[in-house]
Amino acid sequence: MSKFYWSLALAAATGVLSWWWSAGAADTQDTQRAHSSLAPSEPRPQADLQPQRRALPSPLRDLFSTPPKPPARKPTPVVEVAQAPMAPPLPYKYDGSGVLQGKSFVYLKRQDRNFLVSAGDTLEGTYAVEAVARDHVVLRYLPLGIRQVMMYQAGAEVPPELAAAPSPSRPVALQVDMPAEVVLGQEFVVIVALPGAGALKATVEVGYDSEVLSMVGAGLPRPSGRAVVEVASGSTPRAQLRFKVLADTPASTDIALKVNATDASGKRVPVWTPTAYTVSLVLPGGA
Repeated sequence: MSKFYWSLALAAATGVLSWWWSAGAADTQDTQRAHSSLAPSEPRPQADLQPQRRALPSPLRDLFSTPPKPPARKPTPVVEVAQAPMAPPLPYKYDGSGVLQGKSFVYLKRQDRNFLVSAGDTLEGTYAVEAVARDHVVLRYLPLGIRQVMMYQAGAEVPPELAAAPSPSRPVALQVDMPAEVVLGQEFVVIVALPGAGALKATVEVGYDSEVLSMVGAGLPRPSGRAVVEVASGSTPRAQLRFKVLADTPASTDIALKVNATDASGKRVPVWTPTAYTVSLVLPGGA
């Protein structure tokens, strides 16, 4: 075969191969285009295979939790029973006894002070002497009206009739109406009364500083600074005391009052009075 025909054959074969290759490439591109057109524009979501947690209802959610503490229980109120008032221990000691002119008496001692008392007397305005016997003395604590028995012999038992005797009601309280301040050189009035005491026979022992005050209107002035005034009987026994200020400089002074009272049968009635009442003496105008 000549070179000419060989060249034509080679050219034809080359053309066939070129057509086949280009056709295959075109088919490949068409296939890719088709796949690309069928593929979604966005990536597919992957399946979530993890189990999702679901909240349990409130009762079940607290099933295994620590239970709340129970509310604190309120303490039961304690009701205190009011106890009856008690008198303090007797401050006196027995120091002898006897009979004088048919009347029994007893010596009592308190620290360095000695007292000779009989039935009807009052000790330091706090204890009333109700009875003096051969082996004991009966006192009554006036602030509370409580009876106390002192046996002369240490360790001796109180007689049953005295130990079981009920105590009367509280003593009558003295009511005092007096000014808190008085101008120098002026007079003033002190009114004492026993409200609720009923018909009583009573006297008031008055003590005051005779250099500062003078008691007037009830007889002559008493330079000793002591006086006894009768209490008028009635539904409310009362007495009126009048004083004049002798001091010429401002000061304060005390007036002591002690009441001795008995009822219609002559039985002693305890009356509670404070130790003293204080009044201030001032210049005119309160200067």
